[in-house]
Amino acid sequence: MRTIRGRVDSAQTLLEGERLKAKLRVTADSGEAYEAYLPDRELAALIPRSVLVGEEPIAPPQLLQTIEPMLARLTQSRRVRLWSYRERRYASFLSWRSVHFAA
Repeated sequence: MRTIRGRVDSAQTLLEGERLKAKLRVTADSGEAYEAYLPDRELAALIPRSVLVGEEPIAPPQLLQTIEPMLARLTQSRRVRLWSYRERRYASFLSWRSVHFAA
């Protein structure tokens, strides 16, 4: 399968059951539009749980109104690569491994 890369156009928070998920709208380099989910590990890196809810295991639903604008600002226009796992498409930010600093 070829690697699909693109740019995040928008982000939306949603609840699946009682769990926070982030759905992204991505325009691929080819011009095609895709919907993809942000993996939990990447969402946690962008929006640390400890900052918003501390040690509490339960968060109020109103917190989504705070998280969504933050998520939008942190993801919009960022480059991602798309991949599939268990019939769902995900988007991950590009790795630092390919970046080389000039000597």
